[in-house]
Amino acid sequence: MKMLSKLRSLCLLFMLITTGQQAYPAQPGGVDLPDPAQLLSRYVQIPSVSGEEKEAGEFLAGLCREHGLHVRVFTDAPDSYNFSASLYPLDSRKPNIVFMTHLDVVPAGEPEGWTYPPFSGTIADGMVWGRGAIDNKAMGVMQLLAILPYVELAASVDLPYNVSLLAVSGEETGGDKGARIIVEEFLDELNPMVVYGEGGAGLTGLLGTYPELPVFGLGVAQKRRLFLAIESRVAASGHGSVPRERYPTREVVNATKALLDARPKITISPTVSEALLMMSAHERGVRRSIMRRIDFYGPLFGRFVRNDPLIASMLTNTISLTSLTSAEGAYNQIPTHSRAVFDCRLLPETDEARFLDHIARIISPYEVDMQVIQSGPPAPASEQGIFYRAMEESLHDVFEEALVVPFLFVAINDNRFFRRAGVPAYGLLPAIMSEELMESIHYFDERFPIDALHKGIAVYGSLIDRLMAL
Repeated sequence: MKMLSKLRSLCLLFMLITTGQQAYPAQPGGVDLPDPAQLLSRYVQIPSVSGEEKEAGEFLAGLCREHGLHVRVFTDAPDSYNFSASLYPLDSRKPNIVFMTHLDVVPAGEPEGWTYPPFSGTIADGMVWGRGAIDNKAMGVMQLLAILPYVELAASVDLPYNVSLLAVSGEETGGDKGARIIVEEFLDELNPMVVYGEGGAGLTGLLGTYPELPVFGLGVAQKRRLFLAIESRVAASGHGSVPRERYPTREVVNATKALLDARPKITISPTVSEALLMMSAHERGVRRSIMRRIDFYGPLFGRFVRNDPLIASMLTNTISLTSLTSAEGAYNQIPTHSRAVFDCRLLPETDEARFLDHIARIISPYEVDMQVIQSGPPAPASEQGIFYRAMEESLHDVFEEALVVPFLFVAINDNRFFRRAGVPAYGLLPAIMSEELMESIHYFDERFPIDALHKGIAVYGSLIDRLMAL
């Protein structure tokens, strides 16, 4: 059980490559780069809440132009500003190594909850503070500052690949104003051979035997989202003093309780199983046995798994009630209509039709109708081939003793659009994140360590080296 409790955290130095082929230096001389902390601070100060990304996009695109990158603005609406910044123009048709980041952030919430104002970009205690510092502006800064040293080299040497920063809008609201547009309208022009976006991070404390050993979850797959509603318009008397056995609010409440009380089936995804198998090599005794045979032992801990939200999200299809409403009326008037909305997250192996049949059986005793509000097709897992290994090895260049394992992202992000289009996409923030920092994402006091910025830049620089040498 201790091993399973550690799994919940999983949800929550440049190098010269010498391979016999031409090698490329990760840090060409004479390059004057912005200070990472100062750049992140300026970037955070632009409050690019979803729907208002253009100012932040223009700031970042302008910085890219100033440093010699070739900028292509795909769309420039206030709520849909998407651009790439590349070593070579996209019409060079070079196969493209794409580093993807998103411009938008979630709202800051009540300012009283923050140690420093949420869009101040304050630099204090070795951190850059503010909304979006982790999600996702630090990664954008890392990616950009890893690409910039290659500008002069690309101008004098015909490198085998292009490298692009792809900055998109609307990730926090589903990606329709950003990555979806890029994939549906501009994929051929972008010409990506691989995409590296968000979706994983490094954590310590996951291994009982070696708790200090960092474990990086490199995202190769993710769950998919299904929004559904149940509604009732069952006829009932109007006065609250004479309730019938069935009326809309009661039917919806009872059906909702049945859904939330249902015991979800534990399913061990191949990605989760492989990650635990790799981690088991660093464990001993019972922990080692459980991790090596999670397919057998997982169901034995079913009650514990289902009672821990983060563990459950990795091993089950989840259902969350996000809205419960009824028709307006007086306090003594029984509503004529009631509705509940659910956010369902499905494991990659789940057949949607069977899942909906399962839901229908649970709510069948009640006079409610079910409606699918929104559903997306599954995205295949990205293979653990040369692009996965290149990132794995680049992490080891900076975090020498770290363990890198494939990761199932339990939410959704923009990587899924590229995976569906047949482009391998991998999710990782190349930084070791404490539990406290992870909990600040989408919450008060979001902040990012300055030291981690420098190490992340080093990881991406090493990654460019390795891919150029392939």
